[in-house]
Amino acid sequence: MNILQGLDAKHQYCVTLNHDEGIAEDKVINRFVYHHPVFNTTSIAAQKRKADIDGKHHSYFCGAYWYNGFHEDGVRSAVNVAKQLGVEFE
Repeated sequence: MNILQGLDAKHQYCVTLNHDEGIAEDKVINRFVYHHPVFNTTSIAAQKRKADIDGKHHSYFCGAYWYNGFHEDGVRSAVNVAKQLGVEFE
């Protein structure tokens, strides 16, 4: 995490997903539970109607749930909103 987050720290920080058996308990700073969206026919139909709500009342919506639920999809969604607001990307 130090390089990824640009941390200037005396300790090296590591994040792991699902494989923490080999980590000494006194080295664990925190534990989090994350969930990916669960898609069904209703949510997929809602994804197709995003244009119906974006821009209404000066509100735009972004999140990984607009695509496949991965972190990259959240970024993709945010870029799309930025474009709707007039941001140009090279």
